[in-house]
Amino acid sequence: MNDRERLITGDDQEEEEDDEEEAGRRYGGHGSFRRLLESNGVCKWVEDLGLKRAAVTNAPRSNPELLISMLKLQDFFEVILTLKGPLRPIVLSIKGSNQPQICYILPSSLVCGISTTKSRKLYTYNQKHQRLSNFTMGVEQYLPPWFSVAPMMEWTDNHYRTMARLISKHAWLYTEMLAAETIVYQEKNLDRFLGFSPDQHPVVLQIGGSNLENLAKATQLASSYGYDEINLNCGCPSPKVAGHGCFGVSLMLDPEFVAEAMNVIAANTDVPVSVKCRIGVDDRDSYNELCDFIYKVSSQSPTRHFIIHSRKALLNGISPADNRKIPPLKYEYYYALLRDFPDLRFTINGGINSIDEARAAQNEGAHGVMVGRAAYNNSWALLGNVDTTIYGAPPSGLTRRQVLEKYQVYADSVVGIYGNNKPSLRDLVKPLYGLFWGEHGNGVWKRKADSAFHHCKTFKSLMEETIMAIPDSVLDSPVVDPYSTTCIDKFASSKNLLPPPYTVKEEEEEQLLYA
Repeated sequence: MNDRERLITGDDQEEEEDDEEEAGRRYGGHGSFRRLLESNGVCKWVEDLGLKRAAVTNAPRSNPELLISMLKLQDFFEVILTLKGPLRPIVLSIKGSNQPQICYILPSSLVCGISTTKSRKLYTYNQKHQRLSNFTMGVEQYLPPWFSVAPMMEWTDNHYRTMARLISKHAWLYTEMLAAETIVYQEKNLDRFLGFSPDQHPVVLQIGGSNLENLAKATQLASSYGYDEINLNCGCPSPKVAGHGCFGVSLMLDPEFVAEAMNVIAANTDVPVSVKCRIGVDDRDSYNELCDFIYKVSSQSPTRHFIIHSRKALLNGISPADNRKIPPLKYEYYYALLRDFPDLRFTINGGINSIDEARAAQNEGAHGVMVGRAAYNNSWALLGNVDTTIYGAPPSGLTRRQVLEKYQVYADSVVGIYGNNKPSLRDLVKPLYGLFWGEHGNGVWKRKADSAFHHCKTFKSLMEETIMAIPDSVLDSPVVDPYSTTCIDKFASSKNLLPPPYTVKEEEEEQLLYA
């Protein structure tokens, strides 16, 4: 028995076994993690060149040593390299060496890296083979993000997401954008901004900001809440955000900074990271400029998922609402990205207002579909069909009365919890306005609710006073599949308009190889 074994007794032994079990669960099991590494083909390529397999990390050396031990990969990695600063997902330059490093980011900053002077071959290999991080996209216990609800300021708050999850079990839900500064400055009041029920998974936190220190701190603070992905807002055109705030869509003008920001975010979380952006800004709206942004961010950071709002943004003072209407939709840009970046994952967003349109986009090859205000304004018809139409689940038979009964338990448990009547009954009822969209009695119910806000103290009492405005036939009917035989060709036709394939500029390629 060695010294380490002598020190482990009783509870310590059980704790170590629990840690190893957790590592095995988190990374898909000891054997499957090794198979994941070997299945990519990079290991054989390394061996053919006579190179060494290395674990590369910017964490303390003890971290990868412990993780490698837990995963039983001591014989797999021949060397551990520790670096300072953020890890680059393609190329690393080790101080004192002229040899570029190619690496593949894995969870907890453990990466499989190789060293060679054949830089051209490194670049060619990276372009032709999927990165290992693709295999770790998303959280394994949930279905993929084939459908998601867009982050919307003052809309997709905790109350809406609670209600939405009661309707759809599989849709991915995004928080409203939270500025990194808000999270940092509200460190003692984080539950109000970041807290959510475990039943809400899968849920993505969207943050905004342009200060690297605050982005790092905000991500670190949010990590303890268990979000399934961290998303950086690079698409908001609001003058307060993209103008005075110098973030949102204005970040698209500086892809190198976005890559650096994504490295900082990824270094402070162990879940996937993603970017939500537009297809361009003002006159910087060519397909090649969009590709330059995607290429630089994905090749200089661990970002493998991009949500593409298929309109450009106009920063000439028009309102965010007009920015959702005036710039034309160019779905052909989205589908061209699928062609030109096969190793990345793209979600389409913008102008999709029904489950039929979401299905049509998916049928044309979209990796994922994100819907915004339609999922709020007509939540029952849209979210109620996500699980069956998009994910293939059997009908649940869920009714709106059942949703209200479950939501009532939540609402009455949180009303006024933060003091000063926050959240108020009005805040808690707001997400329900889309539950009866287009139904008989909806207008009467809203007027009754508006009156009841003045004297009702609980959600239950408010509903008892107002719900009779909605007919029982509406409350007790399960969702109806709105499937139409009408062909929706808005996406199919856009595939006939694809721009020419994107080609990486020679100078950009060289810059990345020797960054």
